[in-house]
Amino acid sequence: MQEATILIPDISGYTQFLTKTELSHSTHIVNELLQVLADTVADKFTLAEIEGDALLTYHKGLMPHEEIERICQEAFINFHYYLKVIERDRICRCGACLAATDLSLKFVVHYGTFDEIKISHFTKLSGPDMVIAHRLLKNNVPASEYILMSDDYFDKEQMGNSQLTWKAGHDLYVVLGDIYYHYAKIDHLRGEVREPQKAEDLSSLFNVAKSIELEVNAPMKLVHYILTDQSQKAYFVPGLKNIEYDSSINRIGSSHICEFDGDKLDIQTVQEVDANEDVVYIEKATSMNTGFVMLAYYELKKKGEDQTILSFRALTGERKLIPEPFATQVYEQSNQGLQGMKAYVESKYLNETETS
Repeated sequence: MQEATILIPDISGYTQFLTKTELSHSTHIVNELLQVLADTVADKFTLAEIEGDALLTYHKGLMPHEEIERICQEAFINFHYYLKVIERDRICRCGACLAATDLSLKFVVHYGTFDEIKISHFTKLSGPDMVIAHRLLKNNVPASEYILMSDDYFDKEQMGNSQLTWKAGHDLYVVLGDIYYHYAKIDHLRGEVREPQKAEDLSSLFNVAKSIELEVNAPMKLVHYILTDQSQKAYFVPGLKNIEYDSSINRIGSSHICEFDGDKLDIQTVQEVDANEDVVYIEKATSMNTGFVMLAYYELKKKGEDQTILSFRALTGERKLIPEPFATQVYEQSNQGLQGMKAYVESKYLNETETS
């Protein structure tokens, strides 16, 4: 048996987040947040297990309180900064992507003994203190964001320099009995989370470009979803042979590669701007064959509950008008794609309406 300081960062609200929103995107977001936490504590703690919404980490021996507080606060700030980045870069309007900023974070700290069990190439930690640490995640602390330290770890004499306000508490657990702890709320640390830098607004550049406009007989929410979900392009883009994307969630900075006969396009999501009920979505497409770069501008305007005006404009990567005769070719190809999307969206909406 070995002695260790056990630290469990736990994402609060995870269960509700999963059951009430889209599973694939919510899982992806939580995995990203767990990676942020794992990277933050990696210098001092060893990652033993990933447990859905939490990380089980440990440090052999007793870690000073001051160091624990520093690590927890740093992880908390990094966690909420990443949520701000998700919010800034959000394109998807699904429930998971919209609700991500409602997630919160708490920490459980315990000190005790453990044993290492080797199963194949995995190492699992076991022992009564591991059970105690996990049980402490379910407690009666009147807060959603806090650090909880079991009294097996908490030392009042060492907490004299703490910048947090600690309160005593205890909970009764089946078999284990009463477990005493101290906790400190940390939600005030949200005020220390910096705002991520915003990208340049490119939408006004496209006023000089030629516009293609069409009316789609479907709600703007559905049109936006089909336009911005990278996987949907396979259903309506003419000549598309294959599509590869770096993430299941389209965000600003995300990229995907569309393969056609004789060329591949590396397409990056550049910007999305909401103005009242209108939406502007911008992508940058780079030909991997010729190197030509094009900025594609899509504007969605709501026209009634089940109609959307979709317009398209294009510039070169240097933010200039596309020269003729190449511009004609670009707009003809883009129009084919837009018409294909219109037909696909309207068919999808009609099917949804008939089955509802």
